Amino acid sequence: MKTNVYLESVQGIPPEIQKETMMCFGISDKLSRILEDKGLTQKEFAKRMGKSESEISVWLSGQHNFTIRTLAKISIVLQNDLIHI
Repeated sequence: MKTNVYLESVQGIPPEIQKETMMCFGISDKLSRILEDKGLTQKEFAKRMGKSESEISVWLSGQHNFTIRTLAKISIVLQNDLIHI
């Protein structure tokens, strides 16, 4: 999993913010693995999602706060769930 060295080095960050950040990195890591497994480029994925390549790049950086709607659309487009409830 990607790590945020800055986050780990800063004292006093509330636990919920730390957890949120780790969840965002976890989702982006899983998304990257799925794209790789399916042989999809960022450009192809962006086209399927109706998004720009730069937006997908932000998603894959681990710095995007996904909405449930976006996660649902990603799951449908890739035919693979990013999260399990």
